Amino acid sequence: MKKYYLLLFILLLVFVGCSKKVDFMDQPADDGQFYYTNKDLGFTLVLPPEFIYYQTQRVETDDYIDIEFFVPTSDRAYPREVPSYGKAIVVRVFSSSAWSSVDGDSEIKFIYEKVGEKGENIYTIKFWKKIPVDWENKWTELLNNSIKNNFKLN
Repeated sequence: MKKYYLLLFILLLVFVGCSKKVDFMDQPADDGQFYYTNKDLGFTLVLPPEFIYYQTQRVETDDYIDIEFFVPTSDRAYPREVPSYGKAIVVRVFSSSAWSSVDGDSEIKFIYEKVGEKGENIYTIKFWKKIPVDWENKWTELLNNSIKNNFKLN
């Protein structure tokens, strides 16, 4: 009987040890950063600890899909789509045909920076231009580049 329980216990340990790790995007990882993964669109974005309480919103059109990242702000003068939040980042995923139909001199190609390409998708990113007052000391060019450089296609 003891052997049976010992075998059952060992099998349970193996099962638990081999099970898939669940990532919670609303909790920081061990390194303090947030790992946002969008399996549907096939990308991961690493967000810094300052993004605590961030929110996302998906917007779809015929030509692209936006994943918008909002962060809390107390700046009442900042224009808001979502109450008490500012839109810090937009990841826009174009179909390759929609991207190629955008004129090279178009404002879109100046606003959205291409960060990747996979299959029929073109991945672009845009950061806020007007930074809320309470983010002016948090948001730096280094932070901006870190987010952009940690954009990964899955």
